[in-house]
Amino acid sequence: MLDILEHRSSTRAFARDDDDRPVAVTDEQRAAILHAASRAPSAGAMMMYSIVSIREQATLDRLADLCDHQPMIAKAPWALIFVVDYAKWIDLFEHVGCFEPEFVERTGKSPRRAPGLGDFAIAAQDAVIAAQNAVVAAEALGLGSCYIGDIVENAEEVAELLDLPPYTMPLSMLIIGTPRKERPAIAHPVVNLVHEERYRRADAATMDAQVAEMDAMFRPHAREVGERVVDIYTRKHASPFMAEMSRSMEWWFKNWLGK
Repeated sequence: MLDILEHRSSTRAFARDDDDRPVAVTDEQRAAILHAASRAPSAGAMMMYSIVSIREQATLDRLADLCDHQPMIAKAPWALIFVVDYAKWIDLFEHVGCFEPEFVERTGKSPRRAPGLGDFAIAAQDAVIAAQNAVVAAEALGLGSCYIGDIVENAEEVAELLDLPPYTMPLSMLIIGTPRKERPAIAHPVVNLVHEERYRRADAATMDAQVAEMDAMFRPHAREVGERVVDIYTRKHASPFMAEMSRSMEWWFKNWLGK
């Protein structure tokens, strides 16, 4: 298990068959990955997420366009969208009568309410833990994966494409398949990552060490001190797609709150 975690890297290019189609993920592999996801820790075993499994090419093509125009999504054989989901609990509460006046009077519990941000925080943890279980299971089966955080972009169109009701949000997407080639693991920066007992803002010396570590990992692209940090600022922090992601997140939170 530790070896899998050490050597895992994102897969953005998938193997093709003789007909130039992506090599399919087998039924057995899909079942094993989905089972592993379902075995992830869950608050109160409520499973406050749903997994939307995507294999139809038309849907993959549309997702590639909506998720910041990433062709690799359309070239993957399989995608899993992890949806933070309280809609199914609202449906269950209603199904067993929790919203009936008699139930409220008998139990003294509050009448119906929309899920709040506290519910979202717990449900989001459920969803991302399940997604990571799927990632590790895929690696164990010789498959590769890549997280697609851009699934939260273009909220209105994604909600329509996936038929997502109020009290839901697609928090993350995985594309999964057979890697086209061996993927070397990329080192991750660890300076200023772990804090003992209390959080501490980095001092100048620590930030200098962070910059040096990131520049070393980014070579040969980083030729000047701080170039990796500047790259992140210009390519991500100040990018149009991040502005769209923030706009869409406001929409998703309103959808979650039933507004």
